[in-house]
Amino acid sequence: MNRREAREAALCMIFDYSFHSEDDGNEQLELYLDNFQDKDQKNISEELRSDEYFTKVYFGVISNLAELDEIIEANSKKWSSKRISRVSRSIMRLALYEIKYMDDIPSEVSINEAVELAKKFDADESYSFVNGILGAYVRGENK
Repeated sequence: MNRREAREAALCMIFDYSFHSEDDGNEQLELYLDNFQDKDQKNISEELRSDEYFTKVYFGVISNLAELDEIIEANSKKWSSKRISRVSRSIMRLALYEIKYMDDIPSEVSINEAVELAKKFDADESYSFVNGILGAYVRGENK
């Protein structure tokens, strides 16, 4: 499994968690992995279970939700958090986790991947919003 596929699977799991955040993250992960199928309807749960990136990002995001959401709020000055779709929020949580906690991924790569995820999974113009929030955060951190 390549990084992009693992990132997409992590996004799906993070998105799912946004509906069930009161539940145990481990149980949700096991349920997801037991039922996850790729585009060819092949169960790839063992591949995901052993993917270090996937598990690190999933547990990292759910462990740092409050902090990641504060960053989103602080950098979306003209948008109420209620107006941000769950998909966009999940994408930004994932990218912000990569930017803050994963030194092996350049912030430009995280932002670009987030934009691509937004183009693929969210509304038509959401990618520019995602790009703007993540870019504002990175610019603010480098001052």
